[in-house]
Amino acid sequence: MHTKSQKLGENAFLADPKLKKSFTGGRIGSVSHICISSFNCYQSRKNFTPYKTTHHIIALGGQFTGIFVKQINITRYMTGLAFAILLGLYFLLFPCKGLGVIISPRDGTKLTFVPGSSRNITWTFDDAKAAYRDWSFTSSDGLGSGLLGGIVSDFEPQTTTDVLPGVNIIKPGTLALSNVDQNYNGTYTFLLKVNGKPDDTSDVIVFIAIKPTVTTCSSPVTVIEGNDLTCECQGQGGNPAANVTWFKDDIQIGKTGKEEQTLTRRNVSAADSGTYKCVAESYPDAKFKDERLITVVVKLKFKPNETAIRLTPERSVIGESVNITCESSGLPKPRYSIIHNDTEVSSERTYTISKVNWSDAGTYQCTVENELGRNSKYSCLTVVGEKAASKKVDCESSTETVVVWHIVVSLVSGVIIGLFLSHIVSCSRRRWFINRKPGRSSEPKTADIDTTYQELDLTKINTEDNYQSLRVNAASYDAGNRAANDNDSTYTELNKTRDVENNYQSLT
Repeated sequence: MHTKSQKLGENAFLADPKLKKSFTGGRIGSVSHICISSFNCYQSRKNFTPYKTTHHIIALGGQFTGIFVKQINITRYMTGLAFAILLGLYFLLFPCKGLGVIISPRDGTKLTFVPGSSRNITWTFDDAKAAYRDWSFTSSDGLGSGLLGGIVSDFEPQTTTDVLPGVNIIKPGTLALSNVDQNYNGTYTFLLKVNGKPDDTSDVIVFIAIKPTVTTCSSPVTVIEGNDLTCECQGQGGNPAANVTWFKDDIQIGKTGKEEQTLTRRNVSAADSGTYKCVAESYPDAKFKDERLITVVVKLKFKPNETAIRLTPERSVIGESVNITCESSGLPKPRYSIIHNDTEVSSERTYTISKVNWSDAGTYQCTVENELGRNSKYSCLTVVGEKAASKKVDCESSTETVVVWHIVVSLVSGVIIGLFLSHIVSCSRRRWFINRKPGRSSEPKTADIDTTYQELDLTKINTEDNYQSLRVNAASYDAGNRAANDNDSTYTELNKTRDVENNYQSLT
């Protein structure tokens, strides 16, 4: 039952020489049992009950000796060994320069001083072991560098003014700078030598403050609703590099940048309008801070309105040029279209006719459209010939000419058709009347008109013959066309009412 415990007990005993020395009356081989129990473990084999506790009881020769020995914890032992190995590896891979003797200044390793001020830079270290220490300087522009002073062991400090005039050393590790100016910009290095150890150094960078200058967008900044706004602000010339921050209504916007920062607004609305401030600061003092204000104007979108079309000139002469210009307002920027006689002639704001022709006269339409709506406007172009009196075509004539021609054509057509119908009706009625009279010969009338006029040549016949001829001709005519008219009565009446002399005169 206790064989495994016995073996572990023997190994623990053999591994610890202190345990060996505490048992002078027995042999190592006589260890027969290990009682894993509390301190009140009985010294009787019969009452032995093993427990997992923190103590061992070692017995020799089968009898408990009553000597209590502290347990050897294998887990704790291995953990300690691993920690020691890791610590050794750390110092091997990352050796501590100077073994951490120098402690950097509490104010930090980057310090900013105001011009004309006096400031101290203090390092701390174990001065009891210091064999030598010194301070050196390297200017930020690289034009000046050198040793400022040093201390050997515990002797008094020795300084030099060859590099910087206002420098003093205060034991044990303080460098005092007086009445600093831009020449003091640079890196200050503290060197410590300790016997038997590597040299240790610590650097501190010093800035002599200079006010920055802010440059940013021109004000005001106009942006259309829904678009993005970006405006870059730079703080240039500051020492150290200025912190640049944007504000609106004294509330910081975004993060702080070094020497520059960009203001960004996405999908702007009316709420983004207002005054913004860019602040550049190289040192927390009003003397070393610059700022600029810009005004942001957000233009709200609206459909086109106030549309107009302008003709230059409105009265154009054949062969000359004319400009047709559309004008309108709207956001976003509208699209333009110029239309003449239902045909688009231009998609730009301005349409130029280099040589005007008669066909260019008429009405022009300007149509303006954006995503919110559209609007239109009309104007008339009048075209005249080289002389105004010669010919003129304007909007009224160009539009009324078609109507007039329609009216003229309609009237002429109506007259022609009316005359044609009247002729047909007249002919029909005449034929009908002729056909109704009995005994009417259908043969065409034949009258010897030429003979009548020959017989009336009164210069060749006498008076009596003339009357006779008239009577004969009248009788002949009556016999040939009695129903047509009553010419015999006419001739008879003429014979009765006129004397010979008057008759000659009338006929002449």
